[in-house]
Amino acid sequence: MKTDKKTTETDAEANLKPPLVVLTGFLGAGKTTTLNRVLGRELHRRVGVIVNELGRIDIDTRLIKSRSGDVMELAGGCVCHEVRVQSELWAAIDEVNRRSRPDVVLLETTGIAEPWSILSGLEDLGDAAPAVAAGVICVIDAEAGGGQLTRHEEARAQVEAADRILLTKLDLATGDAVVALHRELALRNPAAERASFPEGDEGTAALVPWLLDVRGAPRVARADRHAHAHGQLTVVTYADPEPLLPEPLLAVIEGLGAALVRAKGFVHVAGDDRRGFLERAGARTGLTFGDPWGADLRGTELVLIGDALDGDAIRRQLWACRAGR
Repeated sequence: MKTDKKTTETDAEANLKPPLVVLTGFLGAGKTTTLNRVLGRELHRRVGVIVNELGRIDIDTRLIKSRSGDVMELAGGCVCHEVRVQSELWAAIDEVNRRSRPDVVLLETTGIAEPWSILSGLEDLGDAAPAVAAGVICVIDAEAGGGQLTRHEEARAQVEAADRILLTKLDLATGDAVVALHRELALRNPAAERASFPEGDEGTAALVPWLLDVRGAPRVARADRHAHAHGQLTVVTYADPEPLLPEPLLAVIEGLGAALVRAKGFVHVAGDDRRGFLERAGARTGLTFGDPWGADLRGTELVLIGDALDGDAIRRQLWACRAGR
């Protein structure tokens, strides 16, 4: 019986398991910004990208502007501990593999993911696993990272699981803060390579191969790690078609204080035709403006993540920011 060589090669390609690189880091560290820098370049490789969102508003997926890869979104949960969402991750990897035969798959986790659980779930699948673990890269905010490591177990778990640590926002941090962060990282994960890549062509050109480098399976998850409940961190989403006033809006966000760990989203700002973008990352809150809304439907879509946030109270306060007629 004669075998069709082309068919055999196609079947073999379909059975190849792509390497999976996990891009993790605490809330606001700069994972999506890093991903945009990489996807904005000519990669000369097929890259599959899966973005895991917290909540049903896909802010991060829409912030990925230059798509040199095949991008899919998982919304509504964290793949590190929800069985339903983790099964969706395996299905997403399968689909990306069928669709574009990537040389590597990048998973951008939520800011409260624990990579150990993702890697353990992949290992538990054995031969049925859709990908091969190929590295964990942890993005950490040089300005706020030290405090986050002190306060949040998730931030510590991300650093401890990484084989590479990417320091961001060095231009915002004091020298003392950077020295203290390096010391803390060296204590928590002395084996991980620590790196940073300045803005501009030279830095980005060096970032791309470093982030896409397949370095083999990361360290085996510690036996004492189990699925976690993320402590008291809660997610609040807010969607509103009405225009909001920027000054009281920022006052609401700032008024949440240290309880608010991360905020991001698009804002329909009263009296302005441009799309607003609100972001709280680390210790900094800002409202910036992008392109005009044009024919797009205007509306505010925000995701807020923090310690025991009162969603009903926050929504009431944000409704009070609506512009009058």
